[in-house]
Amino acid sequence: MPRRTVLLTLLATAIALALAIRPPVPTDGALSPRGDVPQARTAPLPGNPLAERLVEVWNARQRGDLTALTALLDGDDVAAYEAALTLANHPDTPPTQRYEALRRVAALRIDEPLARNEIRELHLATGAAAEAAGLPNAAIDAYVAALPDTEARAALTRLQTDPYALANAFLDARLHQAALDALTEAGVSAASIEAPALRALGRYEDAIVAYRAWLDEDPNSRTARFGIAWSQWYLGNLDAAEALFTQLGGPDAEYALGLIANRRGDLDAAVRHLVASESASRLWLATTLLERAERWTDATDVYLRIAEGTSAYADDAAWRARLLASELGDAERAGLADDLLPRDSYFSLLLGREPTLPNRDDVAPVSSTAITTADWLSGQGDTATARLVLAFALRDATDEATIIALGEALLALDEYRLPQRAGSALIADGSEQVRAWRLAYPRAWPDLVERRAMDADVDPNLAWAVMRRESAFFPDAISRSGAQGLMQVMPTTWDWLAELQAESPADPFTVADNVRYGVHYLGWLLNYFDGDEELVVASYNRGQGYIGRLFDEPDVAGDKNELYRYIDALETREYLQNVLLTRHVYQRLDDFEARRAAR
Repeated sequence: MPRRTVLLTLLATAIALALAIRPPVPTDGALSPRGDVPQARTAPLPGNPLAERLVEVWNARQRGDLTALTALLDGDDVAAYEAALTLANHPDTPPTQRYEALRRVAALRIDEPLARNEIRELHLATGAAAEAAGLPNAAIDAYVAALPDTEARAALTRLQTDPYALANAFLDARLHQAALDALTEAGVSAASIEAPALRALGRYEDAIVAYRAWLDEDPNSRTARFGIAWSQWYLGNLDAAEALFTQLGGPDAEYALGLIANRRGDLDAAVRHLVASESASRLWLATTLLERAERWTDATDVYLRIAEGTSAYADDAAWRARLLASELGDAERAGLADDLLPRDSYFSLLLGREPTLPNRDDVAPVSSTAITTADWLSGQGDTATARLVLAFALRDATDEATIIALGEALLALDEYRLPQRAGSALIADGSEQVRAWRLAYPRAWPDLVERRAMDADVDPNLAWAVMRRESAFFPDAISRSGAQGLMQVMPTTWDWLAELQAESPADPFTVADNVRYGVHYLGWLLNYFDGDEELVVASYNRGQGYIGRLFDEPDVAGDKNELYRYIDALETREYLQNVLLTRHVYQRLDDFEARRAAR
């Protein structure tokens, strides 16, 4: 029971999800109003059903009326969400009712993929409620969704009586040793689980034995055959691996054969197989091999092939093909590359070509019940619920004018993540309205960012561009690598930045502190690299040590074009281009608004 109480307390944060707009409901046994909401409520707005339902929720909470709150779960509005949240958090809610309330919370919540911790806690709380309600299958489903969390793993080990299902769940969550242990402890065997788990653990010889047992059960399994082939590759048994991959055929086998040929020093065969694999990332590897061999024309042709596609490599490949062809004096190939260079790319910007930008400012005025309701809530000091009302309305809005009006209302309440998502969707649909673009490129927390940027001698537009790429303005973002908060600072870097500022580490999930640390880091990098923003931005993502060494290495030798090519991670190359292109868009939006204000 104590664990369930803790989970349900944590859930209050989880259900806020992307917005950070819902503080916890008290769980002291009384359904009193939240601490941020005034005790006295004015009458609901006349003719506003949502306001009336919200008042009903608040009054039911104050009376401790669980029955009334349960009745308010019907519907898909904010009031139903508020009622579900209250029931889910209150310790007197019966287990079955709590579980149903949590299901309503999950169904009504605003999706935010970046809220990994909150979503995990929601699954854990749902599992605990289902378990208390005597619904083991529902509990198992919730705990599976929470993997690889250690609490979920322990709960599944306790609840799941089918060892094969348990091992499969662990395998899918990449808990490879746990998957093997689940089978061993049950005294059973499952080759289709054991083989990939053993291979993932680097136990290749044991994996081959398990894959062969899998083939005994299913002789036509290509997965098992590929598993044997890759295990032979990792063991260095190239002849055996080559024979197996040749038999298998297909793009993945071609990639493997390319790796084998490269390891044997057969460049032509390696390139032939990599090109036949049909994957942009594998073609990019072929260009690396060709450039190392100084086969510039062959490399250019492969780059052009990549540039004809739609992968993240396409613009990099077009730029590189243009560069190599120009150096070779090959006007035809240079022209082909130039035609393939996307207009809205960083490389086009380097050539002085402006990206697509807005050119209209004629959005029709919109009357919105959600905005009226939010104004009423804000007037009573309840900005949290005001944001939530606007967020629900924004999720359901379909026309551009309404989306812009709702997004701007959220910006006015310091909520930037959802407007950014909505504005970006409008731009993807071809919007030319500057107000739609400003949703997608918001000047988030302007007073704070501009003050910190001035302190660190950083362009605030650069700070916003980094923030947009790093977290899309979601203060509680946590990356898979562990980077935290708006500016996505790694814990070790966070501690180092605290030392630089002669203080104990602050809270990375506090907006003010995360902005302060992130902008301070940008300022430090600008000083370290003598103001070179390309090196600064690449270093913010990849680390100044790596970028500094790479820039000075003979293959790059201080040439930015070589730097673009030889940064070893696609993520960092894309990051560099995106942030600096985004910074340019911010500047152009500022220029547009300045011209408009001067009219």
